[in-house]
Amino acid sequence: MKLTNEQKSVIRDELFRNIKNDETRSKIISTAFGFAHENGEDGDIEKMVSYLMNNKNKIDELFMEFGMSMPYSSETKPEKKKTKK
Repeated sequence: MKLTNEQKSVIRDELFRNIKNDETRSKIISTAFGFAHENGEDGDIEKMVSYLMNNKNKIDELFMEFGMSMPYSSETKPEKKKTKK
């Protein structure tokens, strides 16, 4: 099923509205990009994002399969270590 631009936009908006944990959101995005990179069909990114938002128990499994094919970068900034004087 081909998604319309409106459907794609709704899925992207839902991702940022419904997935508050930035680490989870980063994994979903990386997995979706990796999946789309392997399949190359229009709408694959949004379809995978939608699937993972509704099947959170599959995120880690599919991240290991598809997420590693694309560079992964967390949305969170690494904490700087404080040095003691």
